[in-house]
Amino acid sequence: MRTLATIDYVVIVVYLSLSLGAGLLFTRGAGRSMKDFFLSGRSLPWWLAGVSMAATNFSIDTPLAITRYVAQQGIGGVWFFWSSGISALLAAFLFSRLWSRAGVVTDAELIELRYAGKSAAFLRLFKGFYFGVFLNCYVLGWVLKAVVKVLSGVTDLPLGLTLTVCVVVALVYTLAAGLKGVVWTDFFQYGVGLFGSILLAVLALREVGGVTGLMAGLDAGWGDAAAITRLVPSFGAAPSGDAVGPWMPASVFMVYAGVQWWAHKYSDGGGKHIQRMLACKSEGHAQGATFFFAVINYAVQVWPWIITALCAMVILGHLPDAEMGYPLLMARLLPAGLLGLLVVTLLGAFMSTVDTHLNLGAAYIVNDMVKRFWITDAAPATYVHISRGVMILTLGIALGVAWSIDSIGDAWKFVLSFASGAGLTWVLRWFWWRINAWSEITAMVASGLITIVTTVAWPDMAYTTRLLWVVGLSTVAWLAATWATAPAPDATLAAFLKRVRPGSPGWARQYRAFGLEPDRFLARGLVDWAIGVACLFSLNFAIGALIFGPRAVGAGLLVAAGAAGALLWRRVRGSGTVRA
Repeated sequence: MRTLATIDYVVIVVYLSLSLGAGLLFTRGAGRSMKDFFLSGRSLPWWLAGVSMAATNFSIDTPLAITRYVAQQGIGGVWFFWSSGISALLAAFLFSRLWSRAGVVTDAELIELRYAGKSAAFLRLFKGFYFGVFLNCYVLGWVLKAVVKVLSGVTDLPLGLTLTVCVVVALVYTLAAGLKGVVWTDFFQYGVGLFGSILLAVLALREVGGVTGLMAGLDAGWGDAAAITRLVPSFGAAPSGDAVGPWMPASVFMVYAGVQWWAHKYSDGGGKHIQRMLACKSEGHAQGATFFFAVINYAVQVWPWIITALCAMVILGHLPDAEMGYPLLMARLLPAGLLGLLVVTLLGAFMSTVDTHLNLGAAYIVNDMVKRFWITDAAPATYVHISRGVMILTLGIALGVAWSIDSIGDAWKFVLSFASGAGLTWVLRWFWWRINAWSEITAMVASGLITIVTTVAWPDMAYTTRLLWVVGLSTVAWLAATWATAPAPDATLAAFLKRVRPGSPGWARQYRAFGLEPDRFLARGLVDWAIGVACLFSLNFAIGALIFGPRAVGAGLLVAAGAAGALLWRRVRGSGTVRA
């Protein structure tokens, strides 16, 4: 633990003041309506929305969790994180345009466009609570826990006072300015945060003697530097389980890359990202924002964390709590002034997540619970006032959750497991007419119950094994419920089909019955997605190869990423979706 110098305190105070000022600049008009407060009047350009998406993912908990995965499984362990890039690209080339066409305020509002009747109303209410209270407060809880870990490991800052000040600053500009204040503050905070993480990685790498010294230190202290730095696991003999040594078993990699990317709560975009898609000024901007987010989130910002995590393994050795490697390295390596800068980058990352989840949680609770079921005819400004009160209540619940969480990495895995069984229904509802409200209800309930039962009964079960059980049993349950219950009425299906135009063979019967002309949206989107995946992971692997070698391979992959990107740009421009 370090005692902060005066210059560190100056940096922290200046940063918090700038964050507050940046957020409060955009208060005008935020309180007029829910669309202004929660969707910034649907006016965001792609670059601002994309950076804001990345900022919400670059939270204070993320480098800690990445450090844990690297210490357990080497770079291969980051596939737990990287696999979500596959679904992010699917969101870019399919779901961003569909959400934009839907024109809803939250993803839960889509329920009553896609389904009808009491089951749809119940599902909307249930999802408002499920996402707005339960999952939202759990995520906020582990983010708050991460602040405690970082500050206790790095500095002598008073935890209670520091946490209170940061939360109050984020709360003030979020209450005052809504989403517009959130995204502009995200933009400022993300730039500072990315710079800080790169700076720490550079200093850590210099401390171990560069890449050569890093590899030698890993060999000496951990046994096999080549295995630890392998991006894709060897498919030969490997130990079983998902946390048995500093390498990635091939079976675990296959679950991450083959199942996890669609079996989670972000399978069709995810609430906080959907909110930004809906806030974009057009379909083209929504698509551009989501693709930009995928690139900077999964192929740019993660590498400084990986480098720092590997250096922590060499410098600090085998820690009882691997997540502490990141903050302990900050305290050890950074001189006065720079330590204050790195502390505020993580506090800024924390604030960018807090402001997002406060705004998003209030959107669910007010739009999909209060306005829909309880206070149905109030003035638009009244709902904004209610939203501000809900944010304060949400924060209080999250503070209580924070004290029950021990490991951030384990909390990530629990949440992904909890919602994993419903992921496929959230994808298929767009492309298959037969999915109904009971499909989603059954999938969500089954997924949560199976996760809880397996966690309590078999606490030592490997995460990937639990994921397969949850997804498998939940799928059986929701398929049975789908065929045992009636589909949505034809009138509801026709209205949905005309509005979102999914272009899927799963709607062939409706296209014929309703006299609609199908298009090739799904086929074209899937091709663009495949090219996007090739572009993203070629770039990702290129960065890894340029750092660890062989560099000739890295250069070749960089060229391949550029070629895929150029092809993708040509196709997207030709589709007519890139427009102001």
